[in-house]
Amino acid sequence: MVSCVRIYRVVLAFAAFSASAAHAQMYSADLTTSEWKVTSSPFACSLTHTIPGFGKAVFARKAGGAETLNLESQGKAVFPAGKATIETLPPQWRSDLMPVALGSVTATSGNQPINLSSAEIAPLVAQLTAGVNVMYSSQAVASTSSSSSVMRVVLSAKNFATGYKTYQKCVADIIPYSFAQVARTFINYPEKATGLTSTNKTELQKVARYVKADPKVVGVFVDGHSDDSGLADARESASKQAAEWVSGYLTEQGISADKITTRWHADKFLIASNKTDAGRAQNRRVTVRLEDEAAHKEFMKKEEETRKATEKTNAETVSADAKKTDVATATSSSASSASKMSPEEISRMVEGYDLRKAK
Repeated sequence: MVSCVRIYRVVLAFAAFSASAAHAQMYSADLTTSEWKVTSSPFACSLTHTIPGFGKAVFARKAGGAETLNLESQGKAVFPAGKATIETLPPQWRSDLMPVALGSVTATSGNQPINLSSAEIAPLVAQLTAGVNVMYSSQAVASTSSSSSVMRVVLSAKNFATGYKTYQKCVADIIPYSFAQVARTFINYPEKATGLTSTNKTELQKVARYVKADPKVVGVFVDGHSDDSGLADARESASKQAAEWVSGYLTEQGISADKITTRWHADKFLIASNKTDAGRAQNRRVTVRLEDEAAHKEFMKKEEETRKATEKTNAETVSADAKKTDVATATSSSASSASKMSPEEISRMVEGYDLRKAK
């Protein structure tokens, strides 16, 4: 008797669904074409499900970011903007299951109308892993006929569990931080330091892991700094030793020495007051700056703008001085000073760039 009632309820549910779907556009992959494909890299993983006639659904995770699930429209089929409901769509042979509401979301206009957060994804994953399809339904919108129309897009559970398992393995191996999160790293060292601390090494291991995985990183700049304690030679020696410890450890971790530029500046570039213990502790540091292709191009662009501005200023100065002094001598002197920078000026230029970016 219970079995008959259950079958009757399922028949009624599908009958009601069919009636409501009389003017519905339904998009789904059939059992023979349903696939979930994984794309992986050290910095991003994705699991893509093609939905014929509509577009695709994509689970994605990037380095330093949370997981997302996007429903992406392609071609002429565009999911209507507005409220959209999410529910299960049990296979017809699962008469023991009833459709279950999984919530609602707001669809936006464009080719990526629905974007779910990691918290919203979990119920969908549970259903798909259990072999139950998941369906997005738009709100009813006016159609060319006298009645309204609803768009339904189905995520097929066929082959999902296997694909999601591979995707999860990719996510587990992904580097958990982005370029922006490791591009500027500060390593502080105590007075009378004898080497890098375990905390220092942990931070540098992150840097090394990223650099080895990202071929776009073209350079690693290591700059040692000290506070103003002691004699000038001692400050120079302390900043040099700290910088060399960092560079040496990065090399041990597998970064090519050719990529590393090591410099030391004693107390030339302070970031805090030397009047307090806390300030001096901040000044005793090594900055590690990664430069990728984009950052290098941006830096060179800024330096070109600075060079042109300097040349213009020099030219104006020469022009003014020429009225009072020998034009040839002034021009020669200006050209010489504009064409060559001292090592200290270059160091200040680059490290100043580093400090501004680090803030």
